[in-house]
Amino acid sequence: MKKISIITAMAALFLGVTSCKQEDEPKYHNPTEFKVNVPALQNQVLQLSSDMGDLSTFNLFCSQPDYGYSAICKYSALVSLDPECPAEDTDKTLSLPATNPAMAAMAIKTYELAVALNKLKGYNSEEEYQTGYDGQPLKAYFRAVCEIPSIEGSRIVSSNVVSYNLIPLIYAEKKAAWIWILGDVQTVDGEFKNGFAAPSAANAELYEHFKLYEPEEYIGEKLFVGIFSITPKKDNPDPNNPDDCSAFRFAVELGGWDYKIFLGAEGGEEDKHGDFYTNKITDKLEGGKFFSGSVKNEWQANWGIATGTVKPCTFVVDTENMKIYVKEGENTVTFSGREPQFSAK
Repeated sequence: MKKISIITAMAALFLGVTSCKQEDEPKYHNPTEFKVNVPALQNQVLQLSSDMGDLSTFNLFCSQPDYGYSAICKYSALVSLDPECPAEDTDKTLSLPATNPAMAAMAIKTYELAVALNKLKGYNSEEEYQTGYDGQPLKAYFRAVCEIPSIEGSRIVSSNVVSYNLIPLIYAEKKAAWIWILGDVQTVDGEFKNGFAAPSAANAELYEHFKLYEPEEYIGEKLFVGIFSITPKKDNPDPNNPDDCSAFRFAVELGGWDYKIFLGAEGGEEDKHGDFYTNKITDKLEGGKFFSGSVKNEWQANWGIATGTVKPCTFVVDTENMKIYVKEGENTVTFSGREPQFSAK
């Protein structure tokens, strides 16, 4: 009996070690099965929203693909007016982001669906919608999508298609928001110069040329990008002298010189809302580096760059995290999360 007990204990220990090893070294494999559930409310009216800020959602629930281990996945959906909901045909199918991309129980904004359905119907303006839409509810078809962002080839699309059957269409489109830059700046082609022109309605035509826009794929994310040239104040400016630096800041509306409209640099006196202060960043741009710093709301302090020549720069302003990034030259900007990545054009 004693010998059998020892053997049993050793076998149990071996199995335990083997089990732990399998958990410590998970093996990835491509899943073969993935399905989306038929919506419980598919035959009820699904009301859409035309407001980007509306948080209303509808639901799609799907299974969790077996990747061989408990992977952190990203879920999204495809929508189409074609009953087949082609998985790869971008003319007939559009992608819908989930508000909770790590969850198989997807909540999708009704605004996002409204934008997608207008695109699928070919309505590129409200006028086209008004003349083209017959008022009948649409039936929209969906597939679920899952992938592990860090693993190429891990994307899998649900083998089945589900639908929402009663969707009254309203017009919705994504429009990029913008902010303005003002200061010792000009357009890259040199045609328009700002020179701290009052950011007011009277100068609205001029300020059309000094907007930083949200990139199309980041509409609603409060990330603004623009390329402008810094105009020199002197041929040989002293980078340590604020008065020699070409200065700039940003405005969120054309409201004149009211401090409440400005996004400025840190520094300056509180009772003056930072007015007349210059945060010198010349050295932060040297050697191909880019400057990153904090943005202060309702603040009139400027950033300053000392240059003796016209200097094109790429600007990124994140008004959600209150950050600014400046890179010399004309650059293409992509994002890793919310962090900009610059590459020369």
